[in-house]
Amino acid sequence: MRTRKNRFSVDRSGQLLIVAALAIAILISSTTAYVYELSKESGNPQNQSIGDLALALKQSTRNAIISSLANASNGEEEDILTTNLGILAQVFRSLHQLDMCSLAFTPFGDAPYDSGTWLSWNTTGADVSSACANFVLDIRDGSDRAMISYAVNITTSLTMDGVYQLQDSEKHVNLTCRIYNEGLPALAESLNVFYLASGNWTEVDASGLSEADYGNGTYVLTFPVPQEATQISIHMRDLRNILVQSKYDIP
Repeated sequence: MRTRKNRFSVDRSGQLLIVAALAIAILISSTTAYVYELSKESGNPQNQSIGDLALALKQSTRNAIISSLANASNGEEEDILTTNLGILAQVFRSLHQLDMCSLAFTPFGDAPYDSGTWLSWNTTGADVSSACANFVLDIRDGSDRAMISYAVNITTSLTMDGVYQLQDSEKHVNLTCRIYNEGLPALAESLNVFYLASGNWTEVDASGLSEADYGNGTYVLTFPVPQEATQISIHMRDLRNILVQSKYDIP
């Protein structure tokens, strides 16, 4: 366990919409197809097969979903998933190294998802940012063909519990936050704390915020807020810049 004072400072860069993962997905797609073509020309049986190529391109779809969810959770329209996957499918179709590379996708539409995206914040239990889509990837090159059907689900969740004590004119709050990526413990890139008092949200003074990082996705935050504060709000971004928010009542 590591205990620090003010480890999590305000991350203004997190307010920007993230497109890096989509760009990486496009780069991986083009580079992988080029490497595949070189491998085929070399005639080395140990070089990349069309099946290996399909698996590599599958990773590109995962990166595109991460990018889309980061955008949606940071304020972009939730249908950005459909837009980004459409861009990636066009890139796949234009891979000139292959006779055909087709990507069909269907954003998950069953409740609670909408256009493949589900943002559930400030609820009881785990707060969630999630994106999910089904894919069919069909690659043909001469007599070789690979077709795979699969689903990709990217989910960042945050659970929180805590206690507080009234001391003098302040409430001293102790919160335990646990962060997960696809159900497994994950790490936070930034974690900002706000309190509600007299109808206004105010960020907790960084000088009074202490944090214990257990290195396994568990963070214990200790800080004072005014006596009139009634709620705490945690804004957490994971290492993929996916945002989740959660609230805790201190009546």
